[in-house]
Amino acid sequence: MTNHGDPNDSGTLSRRQFLQTAGALSALATLTPRSLAQPASHAAAHTAAASDRPAPASPSGGMTIIEFERELKRLRLQHYRHPPVDILKEGFRPVGGRLADFAVARLNGRDHFFYIERRLQEATPFYPGHEIYFGHASTPDFFRWEVHDPVLLVREDSWEEAHVWAPVILPEGREFIMAYTGLNRHLSQDIGLASSRDLFRWRRWRSNPISPCKGARWAAWWEDEICSCRDPHLFRHEGRVWMAYTANTREGATCIALASTRDWRRWQDHGPIIVGPTRGYEPKLGGGHAQGSFESAHITWRCGRWLLICKAPNRDPRARTWAGASDRLGGFRMEQMWPFWKDGICVEVVRDHGTRSLIAGMVAGHLKFAEVDWAEDQPAARPITDAATLRWWQSV
Repeated sequence: MTNHGDPNDSGTLSRRQFLQTAGALSALATLTPRSLAQPASHAAAHTAAASDRPAPASPSGGMTIIEFERELKRLRLQHYRHPPVDILKEGFRPVGGRLADFAVARLNGRDHFFYIERRLQEATPFYPGHEIYFGHASTPDFFRWEVHDPVLLVREDSWEEAHVWAPVILPEGREFIMAYTGLNRHLSQDIGLASSRDLFRWRRWRSNPISPCKGARWAAWWEDEICSCRDPHLFRHEGRVWMAYTANTREGATCIALASTRDWRRWQDHGPIIVGPTRGYEPKLGGGHAQGSFESAHITWRCGRWLLICKAPNRDPRARTWAGASDRLGGFRMEQMWPFWKDGICVEVVRDHGTRSLIAGMVAGHLKFAEVDWAEDQPAARPITDAATLRWWQSV
């Protein structure tokens, strides 16, 4: 699974390119050119080397402006790379921002999270400059967190020139393959792939985008206007890789659709597996729509049945994430769904142990953890509030 990437697109940015595009001067002003191309440990070594340069003597025992700037740089970098995290009370979030849809992968004893980094004043990702790269953080034990350099910044004059959203990661041999959403200047959504062996250097595939809705008779999708084709979720079944994603039908309803592949290049359309209402959508500028899209789908085979977990287009305030069960992949129905997680969305499985799983979700812009027992008739998330439980899952 090599040589999928674009040799002209390493995914590594110059400091000027990153800061100018992200508009994040205040948050990342401490980063050096090398720190944006290397893991944090290398950045720390570079900072130490820079401190050996001679500085003018400070009068009266106080700092010179040069000493002041260097110390402030060190303090800010330390705060950014190793933010204080109360994982049980508030959860993890990046300094200066909040977390949205995310993916998780495990390598060399660390859990890595790749997330939409939300730095918004208004509650919408659609404005220019919002949600234009993926944040990256990792943890060895769920209590200590390190923030690494962002990955996969938007690319000018491309299908992903405006925004990137909602990554998901599936291991494949010695690689990790990420599916993610890109938006062009018209806010047309599409899905592409990237791969990595170390979770730091990502290569986009030359074959991007996948365009699973393109040409589908059931789908309302076009390249020159806003439309839905986002939030991919990957899983394996019967020798194929399957992808669930959010889309719209020609009749004007939100849905979750399926596509599958044997080689990651030729994708077969399987159409919608659950369809929402065709009427009743009411947009609100500040978000919090009473009825919106199916979003952040997660499909898993547990205890002899398929389970669909997602944000659903209903008006029931009991939960943000809902779940449904079916004996076949295409048999989910909205009226049979039950509340899964009252406050959390964007559910990802982090660990498995028997019929139970440690799951992560986004709660008010923070990443938090919960448990679920799939053997229950209607499984539901139980938020973790004690350190002993979370430490036990870390050892699994």
